[in-house]
Amino acid sequence: MLDSHFRPDNFGILPNIFGFSSYALFVGLGITLGLSYYLLDARTRNVKGEGVIEIVSSGLIFGLLGSKIPLILEGGDLESIIFGKSIVGGLVGGMLGVLLVKRILGIKLRMGNIIAPAVALGMAVGRIGCFLNGCCYGVECFFGFDFGDGLTRFPAQLAESAFHFMAFIILHRLRKREMRPGILFKWYVISYFIFRFFIEFARVNERISFGLTVYQLVSLVGIAFVVGRMMVERTKGVETYGK
Repeated sequence: MLDSHFRPDNFGILPNIFGFSSYALFVGLGITLGLSYYLLDARTRNVKGEGVIEIVSSGLIFGLLGSKIPLILEGGDLESIIFGKSIVGGLVGGMLGVLLVKRILGIKLRMGNIIAPAVALGMAVGRIGCFLNGCCYGVECFFGFDFGDGLTRFPAQLAESAFHFMAFIILHRLRKREMRPGILFKWYVISYFIFRFFIEFARVNERISFGLTVYQLVSLVGIAFVVGRMMVERTKGVETYGK
C-alpha cells in the first residue's frame, strides 16, 4: 500500500463530511491552524527580519516536492505521485530547500524555534483526516478499527496524530526559553523520524530493502542529515540562544 492518502473504495471511518473529503478538510484545517499559530507567535515575539517570506515559501515549496520522492521510490503510479504526499519526504525536502535558499540568498535568520510547534500542530490535525479517510492504516491486530475490509486494524494515523499533539505541547512550552536558534525544529524532526521508523512496523507498507519500507529508509536519511547539520553547527559555533 502506498502512503499516498489513497484507499480502496468504501474505505474510511468518515470519508466525507457534508459532501466534502474529510481528508482535505482536516489537512486544510491543519495548515490553517499551523499558519495561524506561527503568525500569532511571530507577532507576539516581534519576529522580523529579511528572509522571513523566503524561508517560509521555500519550506512549503520544497516540502511539497520532497513529499513526492518516497512515492516515486516506492513505484507509485502517476495519479498517486501527483496527488499523494509523504510527511517524511516533505520534512526532508523542506529542510533541504530552506538550507539551499538561505545559502543562495545569504540569509542568516533562524526561525526553527517558532516554526517547529506550528508544524507539529498542523501535522497532528492533518493525520486525523487520514484516519477518517481510511488511508495510512496499520496492520491487522486484536484492537483497532475496521476501515472497510472487515479486518480490525491498528489506528496508526491516530498514534501519529497523538505524537504530533504531544510534540506541539512540549515545543509550545520550550519555545519561551532561551535556546540555540533553530534547535527545537531539529529536535522535533529527529524525534519524529525515530517515531516514524518504529511505527512503520505496525503499518501496511511494502518492504523494499533490508526488510524496511521506503519511509523507514528516508527517516534514517533524515536523522543522519539533521544530526550532521547539528555537528557542523556545533563545530562552527552558533548563538547560544535565540528564536
